[in-house]
Amino acid sequence: MSATADSRAHALASPSGARGGLFGHVRTAMLLAGLLAAGCKEPTGPEREISGAKIFAQNCARCHGLDGKGLSEVAGVRDLTDPGFMSTISDERMRRSIRGGRPPTMPSFPHFSEPTLKVLVAYVRALSQPELQLPPPPPPGP
Repeated sequence: MSATADSRAHALASPSGARGGLFGHVRTAMLLAGLLAAGCKEPTGPEREISGAKIFAQNCARCHGLDGKGLSEVAGVRDLTDPGFMSTISDERMRRSIRGGRPPTMPSFPHFSEPTLKVLVAYVRALSQPELQLPPPPPPGP
């Protein structure tokens, strides 16, 4: 083996080698973990509870009202407490409406994660079912 080939092989196998070794793998793993963590926009689980009432109050109540009946000053807003209307809409259609909006009046919310959408759809669905006795939504806040 030539001296140049030998030094390259040593650099690749060495823990401090520029192209690999143990530290290179650790560095790569740390970079990957950092990128994955940065991609998680809405952590769920024991760290943070997802509340349908809170999501609704922060994003939907400005047009639909905290009670879901719709504000009279917002043209074309749906009454989400009407069981007749709500029974005609599938959960999938509701998710599409939330994600894509309902032009020209309802804005889109494409940034909601699937768990957030699932909880929000369940909350909106429950607004038309008074027998469920939903707790009042919290006031909108930051």
